[in-house]
Amino acid sequence: MNTNIIPDSNVRSHKTGRLVNINAYTISRVLGFEPNVADDPDKVENSWGFTIDGKPFNIWDYNGSHEYGMFSCFGPHDVLRALFQNNYQEM
Repeated sequence: MNTNIIPDSNVRSHKTGRLVNINAYTISRVLGFEPNVADDPDKVENSWGFTIDGKPFNIWDYNGSHEYGMFSCFGPHDVLRALFQNNYQEM
């Protein structure tokens, strides 16, 4: 996908989809940067915030979900599916 991903440290408040069978390294490789959001340290280990064409996105693990290859997402389904293909599931 040819797109301009811009890191953004804002936290969005709800889950609109999820990534499955994936790890933090692969997410960072797709996005082009390491986790960049200071999220709830008691519940979240990895959290990315970014914009694409002015639209906000977030990806985060919750309560150890990264140990099972699962991450929560916020953002438009079509863009997340284009970025992560079969690893993305709508909610």
